[in-house]
Amino acid sequence: MFQKGIVRKRTRSFYYVDCEGETRLCRVKGNLFQESRYDEKIAVGDQVEIDLDASEDAGWIHKILPRKSRLSRHIPERQLEQVIVANADQILIVASLKKPDFRNGVVDRLLVAGLRGDLEPILILNKTDLGSEAEFLSIRDLYHDLGYRVVGISAKQGIGIEEVRKSLKNKISVLAGHSGVGKSSLVKALYPDWEIRIGAVNQKVGKGRHTTTLAEMFPLPEGGFLVDTPGVRELRPWDVEKAELDQYFVEFDVRENCHFSSCSHRHEPNCAVLASLEAGKIHPLRYNSYLALYDSLEN
Repeated sequence: MFQKGIVRKRTRSFYYVDCEGETRLCRVKGNLFQESRYDEKIAVGDQVEIDLDASEDAGWIHKILPRKSRLSRHIPERQLEQVIVANADQILIVASLKKPDFRNGVVDRLLVAGLRGDLEPILILNKTDLGSEAEFLSIRDLYHDLGYRVVGISAKQGIGIEEVRKSLKNKISVLAGHSGVGKSSLVKALYPDWEIRIGAVNQKVGKGRHTTTLAEMFPLPEGGFLVDTPGVRELRPWDVEKAELDQYFVEFDVRENCHFSSCSHRHEPNCAVLASLEAGKIHPLRYNSYLALYDSLEN
C-alpha cells in the first residue's frame, strides 16, 4: 500500500516519515538512486511516497516528490549537494550580538544559500542584552536597509520571543546559525515544554558545542513546523557560481553600470560596485563577505 508522507527526521540508516499524523520508520529502496549513494539525496522536509509493510509497521521510500525550496550546501570533498532541509518557507538566521560576537560572514553565507533555495530570510539577532543599543542598531539598520527583516531578541530574558513565535505560525521554518548563538535556547524560550538540550558556549574559544547533529522537524502548536539544524561554522552555498554571486547582494544593483559585463567587482577599472563602496553606499562588512564567498566558489 502506497502512502504520501513528509520526512521529519533521519538517522544514518532510517527515515522517520509522518503519514497523516502517524510516524513510520522507513528505509530507501535500493534502486531509487542508481547513479550514486543516497546519503545526501533525501532531506528532512521532503515529501515522499512510501510502500508500507503491514507486517513490520514500517515502510520503504520509493519516490521523492518535487521540491518547492531547499537549503543546500556544497560538499567539496565529494563534489555533492547536501540538502539540509527541503520545502521550507523561510529561514530564520540566528546570530548573536555577543558571546560569540556577531559574525556577518556566516549570516551572509546563509542569506545567499537561503535566497538561492527560494527561502524567505529573517535575521534573528540574539543576546541583545549583552551589548549596547548602538551595537544592535548598527547591525539591524545594515540589514533592514537591504530589505531584510531583523528581529532583536534575548532568549535568556524572553525579549522578542512573541514576535518570533508569530513569524512561525503556519510556516515551515528553518533555524540556522553559527554554533553557540543560542538556537537551542531560542527553541526552549519559544516552547519550554520541549526537551531540547541547551548547549553551553566554550568559554575558552567562544565557540558553541554542537547540540544538534542532524536536522529535525517539529510540529508547532500554532500550526506549521520548525526545523532545527546543526550549528554551522562554514557553509558554501550549492549551485552558486562566481559570475552570478553579485545577484545575491542586493546593494550591488549598480553592477549593470560596470565597464566590463564580466566584472568581478574586485579590481577592474570603472567598476560601479567599487565606486559605490568608496562612496559609502556599500558597507565594508558586506563587501568583505562577498570577497570571501567569491574566493570559496568554483568558476
